[in-house]
Amino acid sequence: MSRKPRRRRPILVDSSPLLLLLVGTYERGLVERFKRTRGYTRNDFDLLVQFLAGRRVIATPGVLAEVSNMAMQLRREEFNRLVERNIDGLRRMGEIHVAKDIVIEAPEFRKVGATDTSLLLAARENDWEILTSDHPLCSRCRNEGIEATHMMELQTRAEQFA
Repeated sequence: MSRKPRRRRPILVDSSPLLLLLVGTYERGLVERFKRTRGYTRNDFDLLVQFLAGRRVIATPGVLAEVSNMAMQLRREEFNRLVERNIDGLRRMGEIHVAKDIVIEAPEFRKVGATDTSLLLAARENDWEILTSDHPLCSRCRNEGIEATHMMELQTRAEQFA
């Protein structure tokens, strides 16, 4: 008897993993050369793609703004090519907006800021998973019963993606 595959929740992607996805999609070799993704390898990018395959990937406007600001540290023409190469994927990506008033009234806002608060609120409300490279955010999620995956875990979970 075969096991039924576990339902894979939609995933909210934090800034660092989304930047890695965009940079690696544009040019895998740039992952290890661009200062904002230099801590990752091409293999990390490949594992990220495998991890996200077949999942509904969702970003918040705050995450997209942070990623855009980081990517703009590329030379202008390279930033333009990165955007052009990724525009269709960004269009297909889901988006969730958490209203400013809800974010600033949440107790988390004073501790973790607007972007992480919006991720926490959206994940909690929709029973979604968060993918992050932020240890405090990942720990907070797990303490609150929100499913979270840290980028460092992708290497040890690689066999599950096939």
